[in-house]
Amino acid sequence: MKSLTELEREIHDESIAVWHRLHENPELSMEEYQTADYIQSQLAEKTGLAVHRVGKTGIWAELAGTAACDGPERILVLRGDMDALPIQEKTDLPYCSKIPGVMHACGHDMHTTALLASARILESFRDRIAGKIWFFFQPGEEKMAGAKTFLEDPDIDFDRVTQAIGIHAAGNVEVGKIRLKNGPILASSDELHFRLHGIGGHAAYPQNTHDTIVAAAYLIAQLHTLVSREVSPLDSAVLTIGKIMGGTKDNIIASEVTIDGTLRTLNQKTREDMQAAIRRICDGVETALRVDIDLEISQGTKPLLNCEGTVNLAKNAALKLLGNDSVVWAETPGMASEDFGYFLERVPGAFVFIGTQTPGKPPAAGHTPEFYTDPDAVRVASLILSGTALEYFSVEYF
Repeated sequence: MKSLTELEREIHDESIAVWHRLHENPELSMEEYQTADYIQSQLAEKTGLAVHRVGKTGIWAELAGTAACDGPERILVLRGDMDALPIQEKTDLPYCSKIPGVMHACGHDMHTTALLASARILESFRDRIAGKIWFFFQPGEEKMAGAKTFLEDPDIDFDRVTQAIGIHAAGNVEVGKIRLKNGPILASSDELHFRLHGIGGHAAYPQNTHDTIVAAAYLIAQLHTLVSREVSPLDSAVLTIGKIMGGTKDNIIASEVTIDGTLRTLNQKTREDMQAAIRRICDGVETALRVDIDLEISQGTKPLLNCEGTVNLAKNAALKLLGNDSVVWAETPGMASEDFGYFLERVPGAFVFIGTQTPGKPPAAGHTPEFYTDPDAVRVASLILSGTALEYFSVEYF
């Protein structure tokens, strides 16, 4: 039986070709039609796995192990996301995006490639796997919508899943290393939508109006006191207002203003307390400035919490496959969000960061036109996904 590293080496050139193809042809969230067709064709051509479409652009492949199972059924989910971002690429890569205004600026092309490679590799271990592995090629992570398509699919009984593992590019970690953390690793994400309604009128007669521009300014100022005054210094939260629209002319007092923002927290209690405080401030502004405020809080994913047991599986795989200095431990969680959190609300699991920074080059900042991924990250991510899965099923892979 060939080792895991030997199996990856045999398909490595093909994986790089897949990665280049995906990078050249990015598609936006929930519009990954060509990407899904391509992955489905690759799975059909290169594996014998059962493959199903999930929604319009998701792919679910199932590997059923044939080893005898002594206890309850175990099903492991391995997840990779596929969507790109509305950014014009500004790199000199020979496989630069061919789609104007769209690029893989967050590493999802690498995630998808590694997941496809792991499906091919793990199929070789089918006779030693006592359980099933479900490969989720997920759309729409950037819109926090894709994970729900898998949870809501009537053909996927997620209650049978026992653990889940996801990966993500880490542009500030050198290639060849992974970053791990137990417990909270990423924040919740809620959208905030405020609609202020008042009485408009002539700018020369403000006494006859209920000015929504003034109310909006007051509201924003009050909202930005919440993190500093109502969240413990030992906790973390972010409240950002990213968009405000109102008014039509310098001498007209606006009757309506819209404000949009985001709320991020690292635990559920802080999340609930912050939402209650936002509503309380809206009530106060309504009373003080005689406007009406319609507030919509669009609930996103909860804080993403890593399970220590699953983290240890990834650590063990990295030490065996990449070397003794391959694991970097994060001291603090990040305030970004990930819809993989919807899976970890349901089952234990881990979100593993794969180093993508080329030694000697600047860190690769995600969601920027200059984002890059060191090519060796494809190998590392393929090995980590496959190795962690085999650790879970207690399968020797050397």
